[in-house]
Amino acid sequence: MEWKILETQSDIDELMQSLDNFHDSCIKDLKYTSGTYVDEDFSMIMNTDPVVNLFIQRQSEFMTTIEFCLEGLSQFHINNILDSTLEIFEASFFEKEGNFYWYSSDDIEDESATSFICKKIKWREL
Repeated sequence: MEWKILETQSDIDELMQSLDNFHDSCIKDLKYTSGTYVDEDFSMIMNTDPVVNLFIQRQSEFMTTIEFCLEGLSQFHINNILDSTLEIFEASFFEKEGNFYWYSSDDIEDESATSFICKKIKWREL
């Protein structure tokens, strides 16, 4: 499937509507690539632009699995509280001052929410 780039709040609102605000969803998997590595001379090559690929599944026949590619990541917080459900009932997702903010809860102050902040985001249906 082809990647779709999110650029505006309108793009986000359209996606949120089509995904029913992530209702009955869960984070299935994620892949973190730091960009930092050790080269053939055993030198540390530093890269401060990590990428996260985030896979979300939904209890829906429509757009069941979505992959997000997050670039320019400044924050990624995972909270896996054992006495709490990992099901997403309603997520928050918005653009503010050139950053994209996503929370696995409709309450952005909820400390049990998984969240991220990034500069660029694209998505595709799998």
